[in-house]
Amino acid sequence: MNPFRALLHASRLWWKEWIGMILLNILWALLQAPVVTGPPATAVLYAIARKVYDDEVWELPELWTELRRLFWPAWQWALPNLLVGGALVWNFYAFQGAQGSAWLALRLAWGALLLLWFMLNLFYWPFWLAQEDKSVRVTYVNCGRFLLRHGWAALFLAVVCSLVLTVSLWTAVPLSAGAVCWLALVGETAVRRSLTERR
Repeated sequence: MNPFRALLHASRLWWKEWIGMILLNILWALLQAPVVTGPPATAVLYAIARKVYDDEVWELPELWTELRRLFWPAWQWALPNLLVGGALVWNFYAFQGAQGSAWLALRLAWGALLLLWFMLNLFYWPFWLAQEDKSVRVTYVNCGRFLLRHGWAALFLAVVCSLVLTVSLWTAVPLSAGAVCWLALVGETAVRRSLTERR
C-alpha cells in the first residue's frame, strides 16, 4: 500500500466532490456542538467517504438516516476513546511544567501513545463499515493488523493527517477546506487498498 498514492487518490476524490465535502464538513462541525451528536457525525463522515470512494451518489437527506443508524455504534467507539484520549491530553496539560529527563521520557511515551491512538482511529471506521462483525474489539484487532502490515505507510499517513488537521485548526480552515472529510477519505482509501491487496 503506497501512502503517496493513497494521499493522491483521496485528494482527487475530495476535489471531485469538493462542494459536498465542504458542506459535509460544516455540518460535521455544527454537530460537534451538542456533544451527543459528535461521534455519530464522525461515523457518518466515514460512511459518506465510503460512498464517494465507490463513486456512489449521496444526498443530504440520507445523512440523518445514517446519523440514526450509526448513533449507538459511534458511542460504543467514542466512550473508550474519550477515556484514553482524555487521559493522554490531561497528562500533557497537568504536567507541562515538570522538568527533568524522566518527565521528558514520559512526554515522549505519551506522545507515541497519542499518535498510536490517532492512527487506530483514523482507520477504525473504514474497517467497521467493511466487516460483517461490527464489534469494537474485532475492529481494533483489524486496525492493529493493518498497522503491523503497513507500519511505515500508516505512520506516514497519520503524521500527514495530523499535520493537516493541526494547521487547519490553527488557521480556522476546517470549515472552508473540509479537512476532516479529507482525513476520512485518506483512511478509507488506505484501508480499501490494503483489503484489495490481500484479496
